[in-house]
Amino acid sequence: MLSTARFPTAASVLRLTAPLAVALLLAACSPALDWRDVRPKDVNILLTYPCKPEQIAQDVLLAGQTVKMSMTGCVADKMTFALAHARLPNAQLAAVALAQLHASAVNNVQGKVTASARITPKNATPGLADSLDLQIDGRTPDGKPVRERVLLFSQGDSVYQLTAFAPTATFKSEAAQTFVESVNLSPTR
Repeated sequence: MLSTARFPTAASVLRLTAPLAVALLLAACSPALDWRDVRPKDVNILLTYPCKPEQIAQDVLLAGQTVKMSMTGCVADKMTFALAHARLPNAQLAAVALAQLHASAVNNVQGKVTASARITPKNATPGLADSLDLQIDGRTPDGKPVRERVLLFSQGDSVYQLTAFAPTATFKSEAAQTFVESVNLSPTR
């Protein structure tokens, strides 16, 4: 579904990228995970990806504001590994933005949360209700079962969403765990 607004919402960007991710998953034939540390351009985070990620950016509506959202991701061993990042006009909008990203992650796969835990990665903003580690089971637009592991958190005026995504039959929990545990936020100045 295309947005008629001048700028798409974060949900519509993620909804539009989900079919692309599924297509990449189906086309991927990498037999192994080749883990490497990556610091995405202009983002205050170091992550360990199992493949060489690419980065795109687009203006979206998030927490009622037009912001640039970057998406850094790759496909390996039939799984998509991605980081969505946006810098908000101020840190007070982070709670609203995380709640919106949380709802979008569930709704984009017509899913339900099957596991949820509060998290605060080192150097992240503590105490936000939607700073969560989620497992979501859902369906692709054509009805195939999928699973995603989603980590939501913020640091100051930046919000982050890590996602490991795959068809349920090929979802590798240990690969998702390695990706999620690799979060290394630099301290803010």
